[in-house]
Parts: sequence; structure tokens; C-alpha cells
Amino acid sequence: MKRKYLWVLALFLTSFSAVFLPEKVFADYDLTKMDVTAIVNSDGSLSMTRKIVYDFDDSANGVYYTQNLASGQKVSGQSVEVKDLASGKTVKPALNNQADSGNVYHFNKDGNSYKFKVYHHVDDGKVQVVYRYKISGAVDSYEDASELNFKIVGDGWDKEISNVTATVRFQDKKLSFLKGWAHVNANGHLTVDKEKGLVKAEVATLPEATFLELHLLFPNSLVSQNKKQHSGEIAAKVVDQEKALAKETAAKKARHNVYELIGLALFALSPLLYLPVFIKSRKSGSPVKAKKEIGHNFEIPAFSPTTAQILVTKKGPDGKALAGEIALRAGRGEITIKAGKKGKNFTYAKTSKYKGDLPLLNRLFKKVGNGQSFSNKDLKQYRGSQGITSSFKSWQEDSQKALIKDGYIDQYLQDREKLLSLYTFGVMFVSVAAIVVCFFLYDKYTFWLFPAILWVLAIFGLACLRLHHFSDLTGKGARATEQALGFEAMLDDIGQFKLRDIGELTLWEQVMPYAIAFGLAKKVLKQLKLEFSEEIAADPYWTYYYAGASYGAFASSFDEAISSSAVLGGNFSASSASSGGFGGGSGGGAF
Repeated sequence: MKRKYLWVLALFLTSFSAVFLPEKVFADYDLTKMDVTAIVNSDGSLSMTRKIVYDFDDSANGVYYTQNLASGQKVSGQSVEVKDLASGKTVKPALNNQADSGNVYHFNKDGNSYKFKVYHHVDDGKVQVVYRYKISGAVDSYEDASELNFKIVGDGWDKEISNVTATVRFQDKKLSFLKGWAHVNANGHLTVDKEKGLVKAEVATLPEATFLELHLLFPNSLVSQNKKQHSGEIAAKVVDQEKALAKETAAKKARHNVYELIGLALFALSPLLYLPVFIKSRKSGSPVKAKKEIGHNFEIPAFSPTTAQILVTKKGPDGKALAGEIALRAGRGEITIKAGKKGKNFTYAKTSKYKGDLPLLNRLFKKVGNGQSFSNKDLKQYRGSQGITSSFKSWQEDSQKALIKDGYIDQYLQDREKLLSLYTFGVMFVSVAAIVVCFFLYDKYTFWLFPAILWVLAIFGLACLRLHHFSDLTGKGARATEQALGFEAMLDDIGQFKLRDIGELTLWEQVMPYAIAFGLAKKVLKQLKLEFSEEIAADPYWTYYYAGASYGAFASSFDEAISSSAVLGGNFSASSASSGGFGGGSGGGAF
């Protein structure tokens, strides 16, 4: 019984959607051209020809158009034509309000609106749809002139329309008088030609939900059979109305230009907001010499591989730093490392000498492994663990705090640098938002935006450069950084000197943790194999720990596990005012 009710409900919803909500399913298209011609007939009606070019990016079932009218006006004599612009093939859909497929169209009246719905399947490409119909009662005649006030393109379009041409033609030429005004919130051109008996408005791009209105005055003789007759005169009133609209629009435009100019000036002065950065960054910590001045350092640093990496990179430690810490402990005999088959999977195990002074490593043994050991394979299988990520971040934070505690970094200067960096990028964010707004709102001063943008970007770059050279290091920290940089430079240039001149293999056992932290393990190992091949072959320390590049594998597995869990965790010219013409809200789309 429940299934029967569900089936009936589904059928009802499907029918309801098909009949009442057809325009809610939209196709992907652009409106590349609209050409509208309205011929004024002697009875005051308009013979309309509306040509619309749709450029479809995907398949569509058809298009629709709604013509809104004023009370008492009617549409009659309608027809539809569809032309494929690629093939040139033209079809004329038949009126059939029952069918919902094939080349047919529906035509219905809803209040003061007349709706066309054209069923014509399109896969992609350009299609021109032509609507032809007559609008009755469009012209109002007075004792001195007749008036047509018509939103010839309504504001019911949810897409911008390119290449819009709207023309009103009269049956006669060489008119005694013809006055015309266009109202549209876009740049365009209006032609009023009484010799040819026409008024034409051309707009390159009509924004979405924007109407194009034509307001005309012409001789009564052109609509001699018009039934909409009114007493009194109209011409002077219309002229006064249009003057008022033009004055209002001019005032708005003038105010807009002033606002643009003020905004441009404020934007150009916005780099003054960076002054605190330049002022507050003058007093920084101890500077660090350039690498060229430092040269090579052959002394093993008096601080950990993690500290060395932080001082060199100015970032939090990563998987290579942790691998370096493991190498350091392996050299002390606290950890053993065994290679699996083909030397790809490595197992890290505690020994009786294990001190457990690195919480993150303890976490890996406990959570990833069995409490006593873990492998690279275990790490890969443990991807997505928030526990590892949390421990890793804690280790990063603790490692950086240790630099403050040990006197390498001045806490006050570090906080100042963070605040200035946050302030700098905050100002830049506001500037970018201002740029985006200006490009959409500016008209007269758009050209001057480009040099202003370059100026703002240049000052932002200088502020970033100033912060880059800002130091939060103490004197001890600067000396330690120079030592670490010199040590890294030595390892990077390791092939330029004899390793034995520096020290025996046992010395290089102490060096390798730093080489791993700096990401230079492969380069150092290669040179060590050339000069200490026999010793390395005989020493299980090197056989197990470096011959198979275990630390590179560990760093890769660990970083992969961390990045995976981070993703899963979600961290880090004419008046734009209307003169009251009918036809507002007319528009359409595709389905």
C-alpha cells in the first residue's frame, strides 16, 4: 500500500513539474544577438519581429519567451521560426499546446503576459529563433501627437545579451516630425531619422535583468485608425518628462563620476596603510650574513637537526627533520633499522638504550606500530589519522617554542613579525576586493585603475620584502643560523673536497642526520660510498640505515600520511530610468 502511495506521489510531482515548472530547468547557453523590429500600423498596433540567437554549449530541449503587456493590450497572429545557423536549415514549429517534443510550440496567455514555449532539440551550436506577432493598443494618440512608450527589450532575461538592435519603423517616410529617447542602463547609440521614418537603438552588451525602452512622439496621421484617442496635448509633457529624466540621469552620472574619482584617489593612497609595516619593522633582531659571506662550515652544529632545519628554512620542521632525528637516535644505538625485502620497507625498533625524549616518535611506536616497532608500510596503512596529525603539529609547535626557550629567537620580535605579516596581507586582501569592485562599477576612470593597481602592488611587494628581511633572531640565533647555513652549504658542495680530509667515517655518522634534515642525504651518501666504500660495506650501521635510503623512504611515507590526514580533517548615454513604457519584465531563456 505504501508503495502505491509513493508511486502516485511521484507521478503527481512529475506531472506538476512538467506542466507548471518547465522554466526551472535551464540549459547552458549564451545570447549572442537580438534584433527586434516593431512596425507601427495605422491602427496603433505593432507588428513585431524578434530574432534571438542562442549559442548552446550543450544539448537543450528548446527555448521560451514571455511578452509582458499593459492592461487591454493583446497579442495575435503569432508564429515561430527556428534556424540552425551552422547548417542553414530552417523549420517552422506548429502550434500545439498538447505536445512536448518535436518541432512544436506552446502559446498561452497568463494575465497580461503571453508565453511562447518552443520545443526544438539542440545538441550544441548557434540557433536563431524568430518570433512574429502583433501587439494591439500600443500607441496612444492625443490632439497634437501620438506616443509610443515601449520596453522593446524587457528586463526578464537572466543572462546578458550581446549585439542588441531595436528598431521602430513607420509605414511612411519623410515625417513632419519625429522625436525619440532611449532608456537603458548601458552604453549605446540612438538614431532618430524622420526622413527614413525610423528610430534605432544599438547596444553592444545589455546586462542581465536590464530593459531597453524607446519613447517616441510622431504625427497622428501615421495612426489614423487608432482607437486609443485622448484629449489634450502630450508633446510638451513628454519633452518636459524626458528633460527631467535626462537631468536626473546626468546628476546621477556626475555623482557617480565624483564617487569614482574619490574611490580612485583613496585606492591610490591606500599604500599609506603599509606605513606601520615600514615603521614597526625598522627595529628587528640580529641580521644574518649572506650565504656568500658565510661560506662553508665543517663543524657539526651544537643543536639538533630539527633546529638546524628551522633556522635554515624559517618554517616548521617536516618529515625530513623527523627522519634526521631518527637517524640521530639510530647513531646513538637507541633505535635499530632493518630493511625488508628488496630494501623497500624498513622497520624501526626500540633498543634498551631508547630514551623516549621525542613525543612524536613515541606516538608512532604506540599508535602506528606495536609499541616496540613500526614500519614504513605501517605508516602508509595508517593514513588519515588525526592522532598523528595532532602529534605532528604539537611537535612542530614545541620545536619552534624550543628555539625561543633556548635563546635563538626573541618572542617579542616574533610576535611583531606575525602581526605585521597578518596586517600586510589583510590590507592587500582589502585592496584586491576594492580592485574587483572598481572593475565592475567604474566607467569614466577605468583606464586610471591600471597604473593605480601597479602602484598598490609595488608597495605591497616592498612591504613583503621588508618583512622578508625582518629578523626575530637574537645574537645567539643569528650565529646559529649562520652556522647551519654554512653547514648546509658544505653538504651541498660535498663533491668539491675530500671527505677524509674532514674526518673518518665515524664523524660522518654524526653528519648524516643533518644531511637528511636538509634533504641532502642522497648526495652525501653517494660521495661517502665513493670514498668509504669498504668501511660502509663492513659497518652494519651504514648497511642497514643508508644503503637502502631508509630515511628518504620514511620521510616520504610520513609526509604522505600527514598530508592525507590533513585533507580528511579539513584543516587548513541615455537615461537608465524608465518613462513608464509597457513591456517590462519580458524575457526568456532555454530549457
